[in-house]
Amino acid sequence: MLVGIKMIVEVGFKLDKKLKFYHNMLLKHGLKLVFKTQTHDLYFTKADCFDNLTENQIKNSCVRIRNPKDNKEETELLQSGYKKVFDTTKLDYHYANASMKSRIQLQQIEKLGLVAYYDNPDYYNYSLDKQRKCLIDELNSYGFNFDYDKLGIDKLRTLYYGKEMFSKNQNG
Repeated sequence: MLVGIKMIVEVGFKLDKKLKFYHNMLLKHGLKLVFKTQTHDLYFTKADCFDNLTENQIKNSCVRIRNPKDNKEETELLQSGYKKVFDTTKLDYHYANASMKSRIQLQQIEKLGLVAYYDNPDYYNYSLDKQRKCLIDELNSYGFNFDYDKLGIDKLRTLYYGKEMFSKNQNG
């Protein structure tokens, strides 16, 4: 890794209960629902395939159109040699308290399920493993029960391969 370049760890754990359960759990632990939205993302790429790429490498090889209003951007990309590779929708709920610098995101993602995402700028200068451990500890302090060995779910890799794909860092 280059000196001065830091990798930000984001964990994204697939959840096994309904949104209402986690909503109530986070409220009980002093967090508030501070934002919610529905998002529609279209991903385009010129890459021939994504085999053996990480989640972040796939994301960086794509152009994303969020909440398309019309087909103009899509048409321009297609005419420029891009192809549409992913079409996803999600319901996104953000939870935080006054002392948090980041938000716990609960995302109900079409074709994937309910996922909790979290990163925290307080940990960005730590090693990758220490960031991940701190994120898991903090999530567990709000009522989750993740262990350090549990891998997070990679959204784009899962959609690409058509089966659940996991890694330690959803930003890696």
